[in-house]
Amino acid sequence: GAHGVTRTGGFLATVEAPIRQELKEHLARPEVDERSTTIVLCALSNATRVFKNDVSVKTNELEKEMAGAVDFSKLAPLATGDRTRKMWKETGDWNDSMWSCSQSVGLIEDIPTCKDLVHRMVREAEERLEAAAGRIVRSKL
Repeated sequence: GAHGVTRTGGFLATVEAPIRQELKEHLARPEVDERSTTIVLCALSNATRVFKNDVSVKTNELEKEMAGAVDFSKLAPLATGDRTRKMWKETGDWNDSMWSCSQSVGLIEDIPTCKDLVHRMVREAEERLEAAAGRIVRSKL
């Protein structure tokens, strides 16, 4: 099984992903790393990790300003699905929409095919397992 695999974001940056090319290229930039995310909507008890950009920063600012008396109508224009759909399919402007994103975004370095990405993930897992196997100390009990 794929226990522990949190690379769904990695599949966004593949040749086959049906999103704008400029988004894929942005995800693969060296400065995009595991710190390129933030958590929003905590005040609504609906915390979610998203890509850190102008919209998510503004969302966090509004939540802090509302301090306990959260008015979703002020946040709603920033968090609409239509805005995100337009980003993925039409504009490609990664900075103008709030979208779910895990820290695994920092693992994206290129735009491979899905096949190449899966083969790479398997190869890297095998390498790590082989390296770890040499560190196992058997109990003498």
